[in-house]
Amino acid sequence: MSDDLFDDILGGASNADAYYHEEQDVSLDDGTYPATVIDLNKSNVTTKFGTTADLFKPTYQIARGKNKGATVSDKGIWRFKSEPSDARNKSSRGNVIYKSILDILSIDLEQVEVDGIIMRRLPELTKENVVGKKVLISVQDDDYKSNYGRLASKVAMIHSEWVDDKSESN
Repeated sequence: MSDDLFDDILGGASNADAYYHEEQDVSLDDGTYPATVIDLNKSNVTTKFGTTADLFKPTYQIARGKNKGATVSDKGIWRFKSEPSDARNKSSRGNVIYKSILDILSIDLEQVEVDGIIMRRLPELTKENVVGKKVLISVQDDDYKSNYGRLASKVAMIHSEWVDDKSESN
């Protein structure tokens, strides 16, 4: 079997190496921090109940204090998808959280009419509409169990909008 065929079967895996950078191992205390959104990753997910969803993970950069410049990723923001006419969708309550995130990020919702009912379409988060936004984030431990034992890392969740009323000199 040729290497090219093998790479095609595995999805064109490159020979890129894996790296670790000390700055990725910043020790943050649990708490609330002012931060700026600097990146966004998105995954398409199907839940164990068969519901399709988008899972967004913004990356935040701490803006002030002793941890200024440190980065931390969001635990995950879910956007559950459904047909607008499916009023009994099991996942519809989950989008209440997503809508509150859109409000914090000042992202407008489009008003649509479906079968005589006025609804709001929840837009996707994109790098274009979130990078540079100033938010307060709550940072906490995210423990999980793997084949290598119990692992812990820090994750963030958007807390609220951050109104930066001071200069960036801190």
